[in-house]
Amino acid sequence: MADEPTIGELSRRLDGVMAMLAQLVQRGEYASDQRLSERRFSESERRFTELEQDVAEIRKAMEKTVEKRQTNARQALYAGILPAVFILLGIAVQIWLAARGT
Repeated sequence: MADEPTIGELSRRLDGVMAMLAQLVQRGEYASDQRLSERRFSESERRFTELEQDVAEIRKAMEKTVEKRQTNARQALYAGILPAVFILLGIAVQIWLAARGT
């Protein structure tokens, strides 16, 4: 009987086996979780790249829009406002000359 393990020793060995078994299950779950994390990361990276491209396209479109608006403002100034100012100035000069009696 001296060669046979005691109940306490069997309990400790069983606890050790259970701990090793728990680690084996965790390793498999860890590998699965790691693959899932890497898949999510690569998907997020792809989405981020797509968003960067979308932002670049939107920025270019906005720059073109701003440029068109600046051009339209210049055209409005030269084609509409300045001629109207000159006409009003001419009318004001005619009124002033008529008032002077010349």
